[in-house]
Amino acid sequence: MSEKKGRPLLDLYITHWTEPWEIGDTGLEMIRRQRCVDWSQVRITIVHDGSEPYVQGYFDDHYPCEIRQACIPHGGIARARNWCIDHSEAEWIKWNDFDDTFCSLYALRSILDSLKAAQEYDLLWFDVYAEVDGMRYAKTERDPVVLHGKVFRRSFIQEKGLRFKEDLTWCEDSAFLAVLEMEIDVQRIGKIVTDAPIYAWICRDGSLCNRPEIKFANLKSFFERHCYVQEEFKRRGKINEYHAMTARVLADSYFTLKLAGVTEDMSEHEQAVRKYYQEHRKELLRLTNGLFMQVLDAVNRENQCNITKEAFTEWLRSLRD
Repeated sequence: MSEKKGRPLLDLYITHWTEPWEIGDTGLEMIRRQRCVDWSQVRITIVHDGSEPYVQGYFDDHYPCEIRQACIPHGGIARARNWCIDHSEAEWIKWNDFDDTFCSLYALRSILDSLKAAQEYDLLWFDVYAEVDGMRYAKTERDPVVLHGKVFRRSFIQEKGLRFKEDLTWCEDSAFLAVLEMEIDVQRIGKIVTDAPIYAWICRDGSLCNRPEIKFANLKSFFERHCYVQEEFKRRGKINEYHAMTARVLADSYFTLKLAGVTEDMSEHEQAVRKYYQEHRKELLRLTNGLFMQVLDAVNRENQCNITKEAFTEWLRSLRD
């Protein structure tokens, strides 16, 4: 597939908000050390979401490529990623978190080589490490709910009208990917094969997903995320998925309200769940027992719990009052 002169094959975006500069040093240093890369094929941009940029000239002398910086008003990670979609000119888009890093000196070469031969694909993925408490765990299966380890064809994202939901403060990436998974032909998903993972997702002590004090806020965000995805299913004519999502919203809500061990006052959220059930209870009646149990099994597996059909059904009855 030919490229227009001057247009890169890959736009690599690194989003930054309030993290200290040293948090990004590892990832930026690994970019500087990448080997055997045709730098005309990749454009790297740090998108500062309301934060201060690196001082002018910081990257000029010791980086093999231009590191662009874009300063936009603070609007959250979803808005920053939508800015990337709107401003990308490359054939492919990849997002790196500011505190993450490539963990192979040939990561970019592996990605670019695969993209050059990827005419039949709209999404490519690769193995990553998840680093928690200093320990790295290889993730060798395609995770459909996290953005790490994926490269997206820009034209596919734009033609399908895929956007990050800007009023989601959590799970904005999994909501984006849930809608993408609904739209993409599985035959157009490919894998970048490498000897070992080439990217490390770092879960720091300061990472949003690793703060116990906002556990309930995070769990509530699943409710908001699921409701958004459900409405996208309906808007895009995916009616079976729309109905199944009703069970998912309620099963996750059962976990939040009954099993998650939250100590905060949940009365307001419980009222929101009750209202949701009364507005969507008819969708549950359209589910087969098999699909209903698939949803319940998925929630049990992901949350490492044991919600029984009987207990869940009894709880649903209580929401009618």
